[in-house]
Amino acid sequence: MATIKDIADRAGVSSATVSRVLNYDQSLNVTEETRRKIFQVANELQYSKAHRKQPQQKRIAIVQWVDEADELSDLYYLSIRMGVEEAAAEQGYSVIRLFHSFGASELKNVAGIVAIGKFGDHQLKELKAYRLPLVIIDDDVLERDINCVVSDFTNAVNQVVDFFISHHIERIGMLRGVEKTSEGNEWPDPRPHVFTTALKRLDLFNPDWVFEGAFNPTSGEAMMDEALAKLDDHLPQAFFATSDALAIGALKSLRRADIAVPDRVALIGFNDISIAKYLEPPLTTVHVDTEAMGHQAFYRLSQLIENAVPELAQKITMATHLIIRESTPQ
Repeated sequence: MATIKDIADRAGVSSATVSRVLNYDQSLNVTEETRRKIFQVANELQYSKAHRKQPQQKRIAIVQWVDEADELSDLYYLSIRMGVEEAAAEQGYSVIRLFHSFGASELKNVAGIVAIGKFGDHQLKELKAYRLPLVIIDDDVLERDINCVVSDFTNAVNQVVDFFISHHIERIGMLRGVEKTSEGNEWPDPRPHVFTTALKRLDLFNPDWVFEGAFNPTSGEAMMDEALAKLDDHLPQAFFATSDALAIGALKSLRRADIAVPDRVALIGFNDISIAKYLEPPLTTVHVDTEAMGHQAFYRLSQLIENAVPELAQKITMATHLIIRESTPQ
């Protein structure tokens, strides 16, 4: 009975490529000649999908590092999870959801794991110890030999700074969300470093214009309240909020203080959650295709499951781009 590996060896391609071609994965970038060759070899070897374990019989686990309430307070993680579930359903996989914790009993009889969020060293080791195909979303864990899907934070933040400078806005503050891993250690978000480096290079960075708090609207509101009380008439011309949730709270504070956005203070968020375009004013923000992150994580996981052999870990970096709306100059 022919296997995917037999076809790969005969066609001179990887098992992952064979699997994706035979499953009609339109996102795969291969030549038409390669596709034809794979189907020709499969036909010659009398390969039949009916002879292998069907995807419909497989189940994956999605492990969220937050609980259900936190997931709903910041739609970023909800959107990622929905992307994983959508891709899994299209391929006939069933899904179990685990929030904030996991164990051997919950992970029994699953073919692989997609873990979303910032897991501490202990939990990462625990996840690897199950020896199941594993993909982490939203944390760069490649150095731990774990497959991961992340956003291009560096280019995103540089786009934000470049936009402000191009509109002659040089007094720029930041509302920085602080996240902690599942074990209570602060997660090293690269965005504040990129922001600080970019402004220092232009001799524009002012640490008094940086405010920190949790990643939620209440915290964003409190940060802006603090900025208004501390800086008063010396408030910066603009703020970069490291999540849309923070920007939502900041807008509420500015509106209560009767400060015009963007005429007095411009505001840029991060993530482009679904409600960002419906805010007043609609929020300029960095678009992160969270659903696509979920899709790519599942596709990578399915490769690992189908191949059933160890592969080198990969990091998939998703592009971001700035969406200009009415919370900034046009």
